[in-house]
Amino acid sequence: MMTEIAILVPNIGDEQPQQRKRKSESPGNSGTAPIQSFPKVDYNPWDDDEIDPVIEKEYHRQFIESDGFDVDHFYIPYGGGVVPHVVDDKYDYPYDVGLFSRLGLHCYNLEKGTSLKLAAINKYNDKLRFTRCLCYHITLEAIDTSSNSLCDFQTCVFKDFFPEQASFLAQTEISRLKVPSGPRPPTYGGPERRWKEDGVDDYYKGKMPKWLTKDEMAAISTKGQWFELQESDFQGNEWLHMYAEFAFHYKWMAHESDLRPFLPLEIKKVIIQTKEESHPCMKLKANNAIFYIVFKGNGDPSGAPVEYQAVVRKTMDGISGHICLEVDCLAYKSR
Repeated sequence: MMTEIAILVPNIGDEQPQQRKRKSESPGNSGTAPIQSFPKVDYNPWDDDEIDPVIEKEYHRQFIESDGFDVDHFYIPYGGGVVPHVVDDKYDYPYDVGLFSRLGLHCYNLEKGTSLKLAAINKYNDKLRFTRCLCYHITLEAIDTSSNSLCDFQTCVFKDFFPEQASFLAQTEISRLKVPSGPRPPTYGGPERRWKEDGVDDYYKGKMPKWLTKDEMAAISTKGQWFELQESDFQGNEWLHMYAEFAFHYKWMAHESDLRPFLPLEIKKVIIQTKEESHPCMKLKANNAIFYIVFKGNGDPSGAPVEYQAVVRKTMDGISGHICLEVDCLAYKSR
């Protein structure tokens, strides 16, 4: 018998979230940006609520020329400015930033047919959007497992919450090999960054689907829109574990818990629903699909034996570097 248990999720409103303590710092210079000519000045943000136009111009130049990846620390009194973080130990990065990095690499691998895997995170910049969305510009090192070679990679990911749907969203805007900073046409707010709403079938939009009923579960076969994966599929597709980790992260996000001690997750069941592919083995590669995942942790932050049921909706709008995961998750105390 399984009994649903309540785990608190953030109460998202118009207020700004509290800043989390991270194993990083916000230096005066990001260390990798080739921008040295602008003189730094001591500036007390409490002196006034206006920014020096020269400082503001330099901030926007750095942001545009690097797409937000190489920006010094500037005080922006009206909010919304980029806050840079250099990771003290590039192999010991914040768990959630690592999760977003893996999503960017997953998007690139799907598009390019590559096998890049997260190796280290050098730095990341975060930026608040619309009072509740947090955007990350992450510079990382990836290893190509096919050649055992390293490469520099950049991904821009933002996360949002939908309290009315009890769901969490992570969406990439950029997933690419690192591009040097320099003069370029601005991309922020441009068509290559914006999500293309008409690029996704309406079938994959709207409120998140509920967990499957017993009758729906019993009726699943290898025909039609549904397909249940075999255990061997769990091992051969590491990104399935990442999808489950996004659900695990969402469920415990309000508790400031480090989830790494409870990894790896044990996936017990995965069912895929998609309209795109007719052959069962191809459903894993569909650009748009809904995953129903049953998993449990290696132990649990609650201290109790808990099993999770996650619904993860994956969509891609056809624009390079774009992937979106929407997540809902229930937790049950198993006996």
